[in-house]
Amino acid sequence: MLYLCLKYIHIIAAVFLFGFGMGSYLYLIAASRTANPLVIAHVARMVVRFDAWITTPAGFIQVATGYGLTRLAAMPLTTEWVLTSLIIFLCVGSLWLPVLVLQKRLYVMASSAVETGAGLADDYRCVYRKWFWMGVAGFLGMFVIVLLMVTKMTPGQWADLLV
Repeated sequence: MLYLCLKYIHIIAAVFLFGFGMGSYLYLIAASRTANPLVIAHVARMVVRFDAWITTPAGFIQVATGYGLTRLAAMPLTTEWVLTSLIIFLCVGSLWLPVLVLQKRLYVMASSAVETGAGLADDYRCVYRKWFWMGVAGFLGMFVIVLLMVTKMTPGQWADLLV
């Protein structure tokens, strides 16, 4: 029963991590495309909050429940698909703090433009591009992690199936 409860929490945390993360990402992209500092500032403020209060804790819950699941199943962390998932998760996680910092910078830049009545600073596009591409890399990693969790196979094993 404990295993099933942990698995349920693990899956719900994955839904929150992926769902809120993707939602925040897409909303900030849409807001930025308007080039309207007021819209961007409002959306970026909410994105920063949701990522700090929901998405980040979901990531920690993922790690804790994943570890608990491997212990209860007597599965070594060196099991190929688990280790591959952990490595990708750490890579995606290493993008997370910079993404949070960049989101906060986008918010501050847009808020400053609203306060001064000026347009967005020239630096906004540069910061936005970094944030955007880090998001692309992060979500590609998350797609692979979900595939690993569902199939319990590594990318090498998938390739073997295709050949």
